[in-house]
Amino acid sequence: MPTRYIVHANDPTTNQRTTKVFEAENAGDAEKMGQRLGLSVLAVEVDPASLGTTIPTPSIPPVSSRQLGPESQVWVGTPSQWVNTKWYALCLLVIPAFILSLMFPPFGYASLILVLTIPVALWKYLVIRSTKYSLTTQRLRLESGVLTKSLDEVELYRVKDTQLHQTVIDRTLGIGSVLILSSDETMPHINLAKVPDPVGLREKIRTTVEQVRLARGVREIDITENRI
Repeated sequence: MPTRYIVHANDPTTNQRTTKVFEAENAGDAEKMGQRLGLSVLAVEVDPASLGTTIPTPSIPPVSSRQLGPESQVWVGTPSQWVNTKWYALCLLVIPAFILSLMFPPFGYASLILVLTIPVALWKYLVIRSTKYSLTTQRLRLESGVLTKSLDEVELYRVKDTQLHQTVIDRTLGIGSVLILSSDETMPHINLAKVPDPVGLREKIRTTVEQVRLARGVREIDITENRI
């Protein structure tokens, strides 16, 4: 059964805050309805009248470009080449394998297989080298691709949580992975894999997200619906 939702948004055509009411199955669908109208959705809440209860309306200050300020770089980095350690190690075995094949011809096939790891390792190197993560004061960008470049990004006000993953070896090398959970349906999970100083990066993301939310007047609203 559809529920009535109140969508608080900013109208880009008038640069003023507006409120729309939609009937939808969930808050995500209501947000999409607002976006289809060209609105910049700030928050979504259940219409108290549709539930028969009183829910306080969140106070959302007007959004202005001066509050956010010009977009600037906060952090930029790439995954560590330690990800490809096993491939580089196989390449180092090529020389002794070649010498062994000269001494014992039956081992020639084994050395040939090891030689084939060189172009694979080179490709792995280029993949890591062409991957770049960047954090700005408004969004998180992911660039990747050796031959064909692709760019994905998520607005920071959509970031819901971050998680840190480090193995024992990662801690020794000073690297780790930061997993970002967002409300963006196209990018709900973003993994910044094997980056240096992951603890510091996670703190930078948390601080910047809070600043963006405060400037935009955006707050996360958890809505629980009881359906029969």
